Amino acid sequence: MNPRLGQLHDYPFQRLAALLDGISPAANRPHVSLSIGEPKHEPPAAVVEFLADRQRLSEGLGAYPATRGIPELREAVCAWLKRRFGAELDPERGVLPVSGTREALFSFAQAAVGAKPDPVVMLPNPFYQIYEGAAILSGAVPYYLNADAANGYQADFESVPDALWAQTEILYLCSPGNPTAKVVPAATQRWLIEQAHRFDFVIAADECYSEIYLDEGHPPTGLLRESDALGNPGYARCIVFHSLSKRS
Repeated sequence: MNPRLGQLHDYPFQRLAALLDGISPAANRPHVSLSIGEPKHEPPAAVVEFLADRQRLSEGLGAYPATRGIPELREAVCAWLKRRFGAELDPERGVLPVSGTREALFSFAQAAVGAKPDPVVMLPNPFYQIYEGAAILSGAVPYYLNADAANGYQADFESVPDALWAQTEILYLCSPGNPTAKVVPAATQRWLIEQAHRFDFVIAADECYSEIYLDEGHPPTGLLRESDALGNPGYARCIVFHSLSKRS
């Protein structure tokens, strides 16, 4: 067994369930769940129709797919990233479909951590629980970047000493933030890319909430856009995670 398992904490939804145990919302008020972020609308009709067609289902889903996904899927993802962020990605090398963003965020740390002695993984605080678990089980020490009312819910990256940056192997960046909804400013994202090159670490940008915003005329920026603005060829030291489950 991994000896670090004992360092893990309960998942937040377990604690939330305990807090809500025995509590019933008022019957005359709408119940708004602020727990897990899952789809609230029905699946697209085309998906439902496909899954209801037994013949098409047996012909189309009767075997394991390739790990990289079908070319059409990767091309569609690249087209969306181009429309949304202006990103130019090669569908053969720049996109990888995953079974879930949570699993990918975790697995990435297991692959990326280990090149430096006494590795550090930086993460925002509050944070999506998987960042911490991924850091601990990879053998890294989590370093928490507080984002609270005192600093306007924006982590103070520039206060981190160079010695700590030098130990860092991954910086988990969540923008828009979960649960704060704060967007990391464009200038800060560009500064972080420069830090990643200077101190040899990777930015793992969790942008699962990129499409949830109030100002329809000004969607939040993302790491790919700021990487292009900085002139960072091939999006070096940048990996971005998106999710289909937050699209409803």
